[in-house]
Amino acid sequence: MKSTSILTFAASLLVAGQLFAGTTVVNSGASPTVTTTTDNDWYFTLGVYSWGAGLNGDIGAGGFTAPVDISFSEILDTLDMTAMGLIEFGKGRWFFQFEGLYLQNGARGLSSGPGGIVQVSSKLTARTTRLTPVIGYRIVDNECTKFDILAGGTYYDISNELQIFDRRYLKVKSAEQWMDPMVGFRLNQRLSERWHFQARADVGGFGAASKISWQALGLFGYDITDSTALFAGYRHTAVDFQKGGFLYDVSSSGPILGLTVTW
Repeated sequence: MKSTSILTFAASLLVAGQLFAGTTVVNSGASPTVTTTTDNDWYFTLGVYSWGAGLNGDIGAGGFTAPVDISFSEILDTLDMTAMGLIEFGKGRWFFQFEGLYLQNGARGLSSGPGGIVQVSSKLTARTTRLTPVIGYRIVDNECTKFDILAGGTYYDISNELQIFDRRYLKVKSAEQWMDPMVGFRLNQRLSERWHFQARADVGGFGAASKISWQALGLFGYDITDSTALFAGYRHTAVDFQKGGFLYDVSSSGPILGLTVTW
């Protein structure tokens, strides 16, 4: 049975095409000319973004589960607080990136008791902290195309509180923290002097904590200035984690919009 529940999961990132200070595009006819980049100066990028993601799955605490089925249009009704952003810095072909987000959501719906038989009225409050440190290495680096391999991890701190309203009142709290290893890639493709496209995919968990966790991201970016870019696109993430009576098995998809500034 569907219920309007929690959690906008916001997430990632990134800069498209603004990774190296001093990079320019040389036009030859209708397409850019491919030349090798030799800029080894340090760069620093700060980004802020918003992700309007629908959510679907199951969240559980203390043996009780609440099905999550929330559309993009319902997100603001459940969102209590959010903050998200990223930083990236590097030199030459190596870079480090850190993304962080915090979410607090709450909604009413139906939950199932142990065994999934009894359906009772419930209120669910969820607090999510997600921190993603990544080290990257650029294996293709020219004026048109930049291709990076990524390795790192994602730290989750999830707190669920279920208030059950049946013949009696019951409050169930459950919280877990875990770290998923992760590997992936990122592609930045210059489309014109100011337009660029980015694709990113990564996968993690591998049974070390989550059974599986993964994401896919596509962004179009526009350079407002040499150091400032707007980006918009679409992102999908999925996480499947279970430990004892704690369950976090959700996927989320939605548009993402943000701004990056590079020094």
